[in-house]
Amino acid sequence: MRAKLFRIGIVVISFVMLLASCRQINDAFQAESPRHKYVEELNNGLLAQNALVQQWITQGDSVLNRAVPVELPFRTQMVYFSDEPNARAWTFNLPQGRTFRADIAQQDTTHQLFVELYSLQDGEPQLEQTAEDSLLSHTLDEDQKLVLRVQPELLVAGSATITFTDNPSMKFPVSGGIRADIGSFWGDPRDGGARKHKGVDIFANRGTPVVAVANGRISRSGNRGLGGKQVWLRANGKSMYYAHLDSINASMLQNVQQGDTVGFVGNSGNARTTPTHLHFSIYDRGAINPLPFIDFSNQQAEPISANPLAFSKWGRIAAPKANVRPLPSTQKEPIASLKRHNPVRITGATGEWYAVQLPDGTPGFIYQSLVAPASNRLRTQQLTARNKLYHRFTGRQSIMQIDSVRMVEVFGSYQNRQLVKFQNHWVWLDDAG
Repeated sequence: MRAKLFRIGIVVISFVMLLASCRQINDAFQAESPRHKYVEELNNGLLAQNALVQQWITQGDSVLNRAVPVELPFRTQMVYFSDEPNARAWTFNLPQGRTFRADIAQQDTTHQLFVELYSLQDGEPQLEQTAEDSLLSHTLDEDQKLVLRVQPELLVAGSATITFTDNPSMKFPVSGGIRADIGSFWGDPRDGGARKHKGVDIFANRGTPVVAVANGRISRSGNRGLGGKQVWLRANGKSMYYAHLDSINASMLQNVQQGDTVGFVGNSGNARTTPTHLHFSIYDRGAINPLPFIDFSNQQAEPISANPLAFSKWGRIAAPKANVRPLPSTQKEPIASLKRHNPVRITGATGEWYAVQLPDGTPGFIYQSLVAPASNRLRTQQLTARNKLYHRFTGRQSIMQIDSVRMVEVFGSYQNRQLVKFQNHWVWLDDAG
C-alpha cells in the first residue's frame, strides 16, 4: 500500500513539475517579445521613474482591456504623436481552422512599432504571436477571442495602416471548387432528423480531382462501408476523410503535399442515388466542423477614405451637431453629441470614419464630413492674470499662471476650457476672468 501511495506521489509531483516547466517556457517566450525587452530597457534606464515612461507602460497594458470590437476583414490607420504615450487595440472572434493575418504598413520605419496578438483566456490576455517584418500570422487550434495591440515606441510620431484578414488554414479539397459548390453543411439533418451531417458535401463533375488539403500522410484508403471509395489523410494532428470517390489515387502510408491529387469525385457507397460529390470531414477527438478550415475569404477590407494625416493632431466639429459613436457605424447609438467648434483629437481612420478622442479622453468615431482640421484660428483672446494654462483638458495642475497680459489664438472650445496654442504647443485655457 505504501509503495502504491509512493508511486502516486511521484506521479503527482512529476505532473506539477511539468506544469511549472510549461509555465516557465511560456514566460520565457513572452519575455523574448520585442515589447517586453523594450519595457525592461525602460525600467532599467535612467528615465525609469519618469512619468511619461510609466504612462507608456500603463497605456499599453490597459488598452488590452478596452479594445475596439471589429469584424474581419478590417483596415485601419492609426496616427501617433511624440508628446504622449500611444497604444491602440482591436478585438475579434475567430473559429478553429482560420489563419489570422495582420499586414502592417508603417509610414516611418526608423522607429519600432510593437504589434502583438493576444488571446483572452478566462478574461486574461495571453500572448500568442508577435509581428515579424511587418507581418503577423496566427493559425487557430481552437475558437478564440483575440486582441491585436499596436504600440509605437516612446517619443516618436508617425502613422501605420493595419489590415486584418482571416483565411482558411487548409486548401479547398476539390480542385477548382468554389464555396457555392458546397450543397450540404455541418449539422444538416440526415435520415429524417435522426442524425446530423458531420462534414460538408462539395458537388462537382465526376472525375474532378480531389486534393490533399495539407501536407501529410495517407493513413487509410479503400472501398468500404457507407463512404464507398474513401481516403483518410493525417495532417497537422487531425484526420481528413474523403468519401464517395469515383476512384482513389493514393495508397496507405504515402506522403503527400498540399494540392496533390488523392482521388476523384464520384458517388460510391451510399451516395449512389445522389449527384456526384465529395463528402469531406475533419476529425480531432471526434468530428469537427470543416468549413472554417477550407472556406474562402472573398471579402475585401473596406478602403480608408478619411485622411487623418490632414490633421495636426486636433480637429474640430464643422457641423451644428456631430454624434460620436462607439464603433464606425450609424447602427450604434451615440456615446456623445458635440457641437460646432468642439475640438477632438484625431487618432486614426477606418473607412469613412475618423477615430477620435474627446478632450476628456473618451474614445469614439465621427463620420468624416462632420470634422475638419483645427488649423485656422477661430479668434484671438487676451489673457489676464486670472487665466491658467493646462497640458490636458482634465488637468488640475496648471503649467503656468499668466503673470502679464498677452494674446493667444483660440482653435476650439469644450465646456469651460479653450484649446489654444501657446509657445507653439497645444494647451488648454480656462475661462476664468
